[in-house]
Amino acid sequence: MTYDQQKLLYDGFSDHVSFCRQSLMVETEDKTVVPMVLSPGQLRLREAIKRQRDRQRPVRIIYLKSRRIMATTGTAAEFFHNTAFRAGVHTVVIAHDAKTAQYIFAMYKRFHEKYRPFAGVIKLPPGGPVGDQINYEYGGEKDSSFIQVHTAGAVNFGRGFRATNVHFSEYPYYPRPAQTRAALMSATPKLPDTCVVIEGTAKTIGDDFHKLWQGSVDPSSDAEWVALFMAWWEHPRNRMEPVSIERFANSLTKEERELQQRFNLDMRQLAWRRWTIANDFAGDMILFRREHPATPEEAFTASSRNRFSIPHIQRMPIFRECMTGEVAMEDIGGDVKPVFLPNETGSVKIFRMPERGRLYACGADPSGGVDISQSQGESDPDFAAAHFFDRDSHEQCAVLRARLMPGEFGRYLYRMLKFFNNAQIALENNGVGIGTMESLLNEGYPAGLFYHRAVEPDQDPALRSDKIGWNTGEVSRQQLLSTLDEAIRHGSIFVHDPATQQELLTFVINSRGKAEGQRGCHDDLVIALGLAVIVMARMPRPVPAPQSAPQRPGISRYGQTPDRDARGTVVRVRR
Repeated sequence: MTYDQQKLLYDGFSDHVSFCRQSLMVETEDKTVVPMVLSPGQLRLREAIKRQRDRQRPVRIIYLKSRRIMATTGTAAEFFHNTAFRAGVHTVVIAHDAKTAQYIFAMYKRFHEKYRPFAGVIKLPPGGPVGDQINYEYGGEKDSSFIQVHTAGAVNFGRGFRATNVHFSEYPYYPRPAQTRAALMSATPKLPDTCVVIEGTAKTIGDDFHKLWQGSVDPSSDAEWVALFMAWWEHPRNRMEPVSIERFANSLTKEERELQQRFNLDMRQLAWRRWTIANDFAGDMILFRREHPATPEEAFTASSRNRFSIPHIQRMPIFRECMTGEVAMEDIGGDVKPVFLPNETGSVKIFRMPERGRLYACGADPSGGVDISQSQGESDPDFAAAHFFDRDSHEQCAVLRARLMPGEFGRYLYRMLKFFNNAQIALENNGVGIGTMESLLNEGYPAGLFYHRAVEPDQDPALRSDKIGWNTGEVSRQQLLSTLDEAIRHGSIFVHDPATQQELLTFVINSRGKAEGQRGCHDDLVIALGLAVIVMARMPRPVPAPQSAPQRPGISRYGQTPDRDARGTVVRVRR
């Protein structure tokens, strides 16, 4: 062969899509064996692996999926291609039960036994199935490269073991997922030629799979797991012909019409969904959404009764692509101003940049450092969180989420509040909130822009007392959550942050009747969101003072005394 012919052959062999189509055989649902043509879900996995390879990073992928998208087959094809034709590659596959392990091993055996030489030239190296693994010989070493398939819980890897590729299949259903993952990840070098894929359908909120997923979609996380999601409506096979399209279209429920508009679904997709819910899941919507989710948030279900309305939460438009970074104070022309500095792992997410002349509301929840892991071998302390909303549109514009001490959080809040046109803020005045509030006041943030709680139950809301901040107690906490619940149910707020929506979905009423984050889940964003709603619902807007008004102290309404904020307006102080 000429050099050009060799290069063309090598390029074709390196193209995984072409390799699968020419050389690999798979078994279809009707038990026929056909050449492998990658499905949309398998193509999504291929693209993610290629992106990480191009970045020269260790490939670490967590794949949350609907059932029947053939992610296991796609991962097997990737690892077979990578293992059989390279020396010293060790591939380990972990299945959640013995039957699945046998099924996956049979899939690899089929790849080996029915392999068709690529372009009629590239054949498999010497080797084949031996016991519970498939070996390939290089340099006289009969098991230089190999593929092993095991059952979760039945594997014990020694310290000298090295894995190149690891596939955790249906990971949420392992008996001890975190321990199994830790053992194999310790045996996998952090090198660009290694690849780990964790895939599965969601089981419940708060388990190890859910925590890994949350870290993979959080830009402030240090984790380098790449999040992939495949919804039921993205799979081309999830369609069914209705008896009469016209009659079916006229019978669509409100929920089905919303899904149709949100994801641009056709009647055949909706017919498949309705039939599957009625026949495969006996009308159990929670189970259907777990096995066939439409969104990542829909996949994870709480193990207790939800405090907030799930349908109303899921109707809010999520912005998965947003600006992330930090807000800092910089000297601009002799004037120190807050500026936004883009950063892929920043603690601030911005969905709408602040606009000149608009008024913004902020709700902030400082962190007390409580560790939600409850001594389960990992550290996962609470976050300090803050939301910023446009007071006119009630749309979420930004969210701050970071592990900061109360004083440090106050100084960061000062920059954020200045950035959002000197926003009004509700902040706890008890517990760790005192430290954050003092820090904000020490920075010179106007006291008139803080929420002041009512002294008497029937107090005129336009009057402000000298009781600064929100005092959280047993009764006031219920008021806060009820106010937030009403805002969600009436559609009067628009939350775009996926992490915030996830915390709303995991905020449950436990067995003791207390509403809080489900065990193993955070709720900082929920409390901060409730405080932002309190600002929008109860805090009067600053009113510009008349130019001729006498500047004298005294009891009055908001906007009537000389306690001016940095916007040039005035706010009232009750003395």
